[in-house]
Amino acid sequence: MPILIVLLFYIHDLIRIKRYYAQTEFVGQQMANILQNISQKRSDKKITVNDLRYTCSLAWLSVYPGKTMYSIDGSSDHHPLIHFPWVNMYLVKGEAGGKAKCLWGKVIRCSYGINPSRWYVGDITSSVTSSTVTYRSDVVPAETIHPTLKINEGDKKIILETSIYWNQSYKDGNEKSVSTAHEAFGCYQVNPKHLPKHNWLFFNSVVIFTPKLGLFDETPPQ
Repeated sequence: MPILIVLLFYIHDLIRIKRYYAQTEFVGQQMANILQNISQKRSDKKITVNDLRYTCSLAWLSVYPGKTMYSIDGSSDHHPLIHFPWVNMYLVKGEAGGKAKCLWGKVIRCSYGINPSRWYVGDITSSVTSSTVTYRSDVVPAETIHPTLKINEGDKKIILETSIYWNQSYKDGNEKSVSTAHEAFGCYQVNPKHLPKHNWLFFNSVVIFTPKLGLFDETPPQ
C-alpha cells in the first residue's frame, strides 16, 4: 500500500508538470496569434511596447485567471499564486550561407505589475541566463540560437519563450512562502526542472513564427 500511494503521488506530479508545459506552450501560441492581429486595423501596424504588455496579459489569462498574475501590493515578491509569468522575445533574421543573427530581444515580465499597463518590458542585447535562446550573430541558427529555429536568407522570425518565475522568498495571498519548487507548483514529490542556468524559471516553452509585414523591423518595439 505505501508503494502504491507513492506511485499515485508520482503520477499526479508528472501529469501536473506536463500540464504546466502545455499551458506555457499554449500561451506562446496565443501570443503569436494576438501579435499577428492586434494592430491590423491601425494605419501604423508596427508593434509597440504597450502591445506587448497587453498581449502578454491577455495570453497568460489561461494560466493566471482574473488578477492572479499581478503583484498584490506592487512588490516583486508578493503574488497571489506565489509565482508570475515571464516572456523572452527575439527577432531573428536569416543571412547568406545558412547563417542567422538576432536583431533584438525583449524581456517581458509581470514582477511588479498590478495591471496590464505595468508589465515590465526591457531590452535583451546579449545572451542571458533566463533564456534557452542564445543571442548571437552570423551563426548557424539551429546549432547556436535555438535547436528548433529554421530560417531562410532574408526571412525574419519571432521567437517567443514563455516561462514561470518563482523564488523561495516569494509569498502568496495568505502571506505564505514555500521552500521547494514542488510545493510552489502543487506537486507532492517531484521538483519541476528549472532552466539550466536559472534556478527560478520553470516550464519554458518556445514558439517560433513568421510575423506579418510591418509588425516588426530592426528597431525594437518602443
